[in-house]
Amino acid sequence: MKTKQLLILIAVVVVLAAIAILKNRRNNNDWRESEPEKAVTMLAEEFDTGSIYAVTIKDNDRSITMHRKDDGWKLADKYDYPANVQELMRFIVDLTETRIAQSLPLNPGQDKDIKLTPEAGAVTVTLADKAGNDLKTFVFGKKLEKETDASQLPPQMMMYGMGGNTPVGRYVSIDGNASIVANTFALVDEKVSNWFDSEFFKVSDMKSATLSQNAAPIWSVSRDTSTADLSLVGEVPAEKEVDTSKLSAIKSAFSWIRFNDVAAPDAKPEELGMDKAKVLTVIGFDGTVYTITFGAPVDGKQYLKVALAWNGATVRTPGADEKPEDKAKLDAEFATKVKDSQTKTKALNDRLAPWIYEVGTSALSAVDKSLNDLLKDKPKPEPPKEEKKPEPTTPPAPPKP
Repeated sequence: MKTKQLLILIAVVVVLAAIAILKNRRNNNDWRESEPEKAVTMLAEEFDTGSIYAVTIKDNDRSITMHRKDDGWKLADKYDYPANVQELMRFIVDLTETRIAQSLPLNPGQDKDIKLTPEAGAVTVTLADKAGNDLKTFVFGKKLEKETDASQLPPQMMMYGMGGNTPVGRYVSIDGNASIVANTFALVDEKVSNWFDSEFFKVSDMKSATLSQNAAPIWSVSRDTSTADLSLVGEVPAEKEVDTSKLSAIKSAFSWIRFNDVAAPDAKPEELGMDKAKVLTVIGFDGTVYTITFGAPVDGKQYLKVALAWNGATVRTPGADEKPEDKAKLDAEFATKVKDSQTKTKALNDRLAPWIYEVGTSALSAVDKSLNDLLKDKPKPEPPKEEKKPEPTTPPAPPKP
């Protein structure tokens, strides 16, 4: 092959390779073609995020306002309950980093088609400064979806019907200018409860629990070690036995409890079922005492208050073979652990005790029981089987003469 022909062939290969690379880039990034020469983010680089003192998320069904106070971000609509700062900061970072992929000059009526109007279900987000002046307004509309290439999906996903269209972006109006951004901003669609700071109490090492009403005990359960099952305290009627599945449910009742809302601080007890309140006192193996006061169900909801205190051992019991030279070190470590437990318990109590929380009725169903609910009838003994008596046999008739 001549040198000139070889050079032409190499040039053709290079051009074809370049075309393949460009095509692959288009397939992997739907927004590359429409990006402006100079990328513009939803919040400009010079925007001072430190000037944001309020964020309001509003649509036809909800309105959420989070404002910055001296002691942190609070939910203004929820009596200044602490807000979910992690989610809020993630949202603001997304605004500063998400680029505008394409500007959209819209004809009359097109904004409704892409859900950028309130009646179409748009979500309006307003950022405001300390004085309450609007800094920036975003209107989030319809999400853009890309058809998933079935050939790229693992067989397991196809087997269970997973796949379909994948959200890849969203229509957004920024200060009145419609655009497409390569971010779905799912955070703006979250329900109000997701914007609460989710920190709550948890009991994973229940040592004992006692339920009472009007200072009269209803039932009490306990166990000696963290690996044992709970036992019912007190005598059990002769015809009954303990329903161990009910006791097991009590043990794990507060392993993963969550709340949905907080009640108004000035709500009347009868509005929250607290006029018929019960008190559950739970003691953990770590020495934490939880006093959980909950009301009767009201309209499919139930409310509770929780107070925490630490009542563990403050003096260490030395080991049987403990050396004198180790005592000082072990005592110091024990004292530090005690102090940490007391500090953490007090901090959590200071945070949770002032509030009345709304939870689903299922959250308390395992402990909102009578003593009889924790028992079941003993199996009745099977009646003795009757022995079959042999059927009488008819003697054969005598022969005829």
